[in-house]
Amino acid sequence: MKLKYVIIVLIALLSCSSCNDWLDVVPQGQVQGEDLLMDEKGYNSALDGIYYKLTSKTLYGMELSFGMMDVLAQYWDLSTKTKNPYYKQSLFDYEDATSKTRFKAIWSMMYQGVTQANYILESLEGNRDKIKYSELIEGETYALRAFIHMELASMYGPVIHSEADLDKKCIAYRTEYNVKAQEFESMRSVLTKAKEDLIKAAELLKNDPIVKNKRYGNGNSSMLDYHAVLERRGDRMNLYAVKGLLMRVELALMNKAEARQWAVNLIDECKSTELFILTDKTDKLYDINMGEEMLLGFYKNDLWEVARDTFGMDKGSAESNFCITPNQYNIYLNELYGRAPDGAGTDNRLRVWFQRPSSGADYYNFQKLYETPHPGTIYLPYYPEVAILKLSEVYYVACETSIGLDNEKALEYLNEVRDSRNLAKLAGPYGNEELLEYLMREMRKDFIGEGRMWPIYKRLYQDFYVRQGVIIAPTEDKYVFPIPDEEYEYSPNTNPKGDK
Repeated sequence: MKLKYVIIVLIALLSCSSCNDWLDVVPQGQVQGEDLLMDEKGYNSALDGIYYKLTSKTLYGMELSFGMMDVLAQYWDLSTKTKNPYYKQSLFDYEDATSKTRFKAIWSMMYQGVTQANYILESLEGNRDKIKYSELIEGETYALRAFIHMELASMYGPVIHSEADLDKKCIAYRTEYNVKAQEFESMRSVLTKAKEDLIKAAELLKNDPIVKNKRYGNGNSSMLDYHAVLERRGDRMNLYAVKGLLMRVELALMNKAEARQWAVNLIDECKSTELFILTDKTDKLYDINMGEEMLLGFYKNDLWEVARDTFGMDKGSAESNFCITPNQYNIYLNELYGRAPDGAGTDNRLRVWFQRPSSGADYYNFQKLYETPHPGTIYLPYYPEVAILKLSEVYYVACETSIGLDNEKALEYLNEVRDSRNLAKLAGPYGNEELLEYLMREMRKDFIGEGRMWPIYKRLYQDFYVRQGVIIAPTEDKYVFPIPDEEYEYSPNTNPKGDK
């Protein structure tokens, strides 16, 4: 019966077409709440349901990683594919019907995740004594709620040029499981509440089993008493993921000193414990997606199948896919990874992530998401996880927040990542603008297929780099996703006070 109620609630949530749907309708689970979450298995199932949503194709299983977000970051060449479903979005046409449908689906699915998180948190208090590892469950849930709101604010919120922009209306930060309409809040308010949730999560996760078992380990002693929260903590919202998100939220709040402190502390701790390490440049990237660097990754069992179809791997170029043509590969080779003076053909990312198919066909497979040819050998097996927050990003933030403060140290952080990618260290010294440009180049190389560059372009208000001599200037409209039409009565664009 408990499983039945879990399914009922999941179906109810998945059937929501927009945020307002669950604002206006009493959620199914509110009636059966006491029977739904009675023990640790029920809570594990409900928590896993949030991850399931986040790894859907609508979210990080495609659109917010190698799909829509990387289309906007100009990684995939769709210039000749005018009938491709992402073609108009690649031109930043956000009013296109297909684009608006995509934005609406993202908004809806993200808020469904928030709804489920709030349901777990509200019901947990009365059942705590019946649940093993309640601190892990609660900590993960607070952190997931914060993460989802941070991502929504990043996509649908205003561009932040100055402190004053933080007071512009953004989205609603929902902390209660109810049907009440809620007005939009400022960017500052949303990020501050996310920070508060992350601080709670860090305290609850202070004894995270990941410290003992590493990111791949399993803390279960018996399958008869199995708990999902004890296994593969690197694919869950663990303590170090929370620390990385605290770094991100401080950066978003323009608190550079605090962001730098989180980044530096994380780097030092990872060096000390080796819980997470930068990829060894001599290992030929057998762990192709650099799982050892992921402070947070999301497991997606059909990642390879989705990626294969998206990129036309083993199929070739078609109007509907992102197949990497020889022309596109040459851009990567000469104008991204091999671009002078900081690039080189020795870059392991270039050498391993882009490969001609075994058939010799005239295109390149995007091997970063490719199923490994070494299963069951001494090499790390393919494990389908989507990168959400990597150790390289922590180094990049340490670099960025050191620019203008200690450029020599900033370059040192950047060079550590370059060295791990099999690139020569940059000699310097460099001024602030030159150092920032080298940082941007490295991030472009590293985050391909992960959906991270568009938010970084927005936060730093940088040009979109297509290839040398072809850049797209930043404008406000490119950096703010339109809020679904059904939500416009709450939107800051039409209702500055945020009243209903």
